[in-house]
Amino acid sequence: MYDGYDEIPKNPVGYCLLAIACGIVGVVIVFTAKDLALVSLGLGAIGMVVGGYAIGLSNHFPTKDRVQFMGLSAVGIMVSVIAFMFGFAYAFT
Repeated sequence: MYDGYDEIPKNPVGYCLLAIACGIVGVVIVFTAKDLALVSLGLGAIGMVVGGYAIGLSNHFPTKDRVQFMGLSAVGIMVSVIAFMFGFAYAFT
């Protein structure tokens, strides 16, 4: 089955860490400065998109480190979802 990857994909660690950072900063912002809930909402959305891209890259990574990269991506997505949900709740209530 051909999936379009003729070469080794980029290393997903940077994208994983960016997703985690966006999520953590978004969670900290929403719980410390509720006036900036829209910033947390935006950071959560960015973290989810970047985390989704990172998990796609991780899935095509050829070494056995693929599972660790997918775990890091999942953590980034989960933290970003938390930032997005609380940012949405505090921004529009």
